[in-house]
Amino acid sequence: MKTSVILLGHGSMASGGNVALRDIAKLVKDMGGMDVIPAFLQFKEPSLPQAIEQAVGAGAEKIVVMPYFLYMGNHVSEDIPGELDGMRAKYPAVEMVMTDHLGAHPKLAEIVLERIKGRV
Repeated sequence: MKTSVILLGHGSMASGGNVALRDIAKLVKDMGGMDVIPAFLQFKEPSLPQAIEQAVGAGAEKIVVMPYFLYMGNHVSEDIPGELDGMRAKYPAVEMVMTDHLGAHPKLAEIVLERIKGRV
């Protein structure tokens, strides 16, 4: 079964504001050996529906959407699931699942500490 991963960020209108998501998507692709498509909820393309269309067009039978969000807000709890429901109706033969958002995680705390060390 061909699986595609969509790494979904908020999106920013700021110049260079979306580079980090594209960079992390490439790192995940290289480290995990999987098809990873960076996408944006707002302001930039590809949007979530466009990324799903891209994955389906490339033969994906399963799509895993990972919200690259720190907080459980309306985007994570309502907007993304709502868009996924619409795309599931459009492509009923394609399995679409959503992972948990980033949230609080010990590995994120390690990154925070790494950034702080040497500055205190």
